[in-house]
Amino acid sequence: QLPFEASEIASVEIFHFIDPTDAEKKVITRQDDINDVFSVFQGLSLKEQKAEPAAGAACTGFRFFLSDGTTYEILYWSVAVKSGRICTSETEESLFTSADIEANWNQYDYEAVPAAESELPLLS
Repeated sequence: QLPFEASEIASVEIFHFIDPTDAEKKVITRQDDINDVFSVFQGLSLKEQKAEPAAGAACTGFRFFLSDGTTYEILYWSVAVKSGRICTSETEESLFTSADIEANWNQYDYEAVPAAESELPLLS
């Protein structure tokens, strides 16, 4: 449950990587796509459950740029097929979700460009 509304989002950066030094990002700017990304996280079921990321697990990160100039970050890493752990700007601990958040990387037809390790959400 995100602490803002879809209408407050100016753009979203989506990052994808296994090795942070090889990260790529896409910048989502179309309102219908922003609404889609927002809806993925609105209905998300999260629970406290022990699960370790798989070795070589892919990470998918999201940085929401809000109209008030603030940002909100989410980092997801795969644990198994269509499940993983998720961490947000407002939580220190990661939570388990059975949603396939990684699929969002391929869902949006924007150019993927290299991302610096220092740009990655919740890692810097």
